[in-house]
Amino acid sequence: MKRSDIPTEYLLVKAKTNSEWDACDFAIMNITGEWKQIQKKRLEVIKIIENDEDIKSLNYFDTHVEFFRFSKVYYPVVEEWLSERNRVFIELEKGDLKELKQPKNSLCHYQMQISKDGNAIYKAYGKHTEEEFRTVEFSLWELIDFNTHLVINP
Repeated sequence: MKRSDIPTEYLLVKAKTNSEWDACDFAIMNITGEWKQIQKKRLEVIKIIENDEDIKSLNYFDTHVEFFRFSKVYYPVVEEWLSERNRVFIELEKGDLKELKQPKNSLCHYQMQISKDGNAIYKAYGKHTEEEFRTVEFSLWELIDFNTHLVINP
């Protein structure tokens, strides 16, 4: 795994959990071309409902994210990267994800929650505990078009 100064298909973002016994420190989002097309369609829906005061956000089933814990053995540099900013583009090599430590919970019910301003978070829940695991907020508008000025650390 290497940090990238240019946008890639993988975005490392801060994450957290409300669990009292488990840990979650970051997530890795897989931003493919197909993913960007799906987000553009979702943002079109957001535009339709943006003036409806009763709707605050929309939730979508979405599994383009994996949650992890910091490790002193495997990629300790991740903690350093995320101490400087909320998100970092990375390059992954085959096998990198297998070395990262996942939360102890088995996660399910993966979803993306998109607010009316186009910002989103990923969430998942512990299969047996219903504890929440979530990323920090990120802008879909920025991620769907890598050619625009991308603010890495808002």
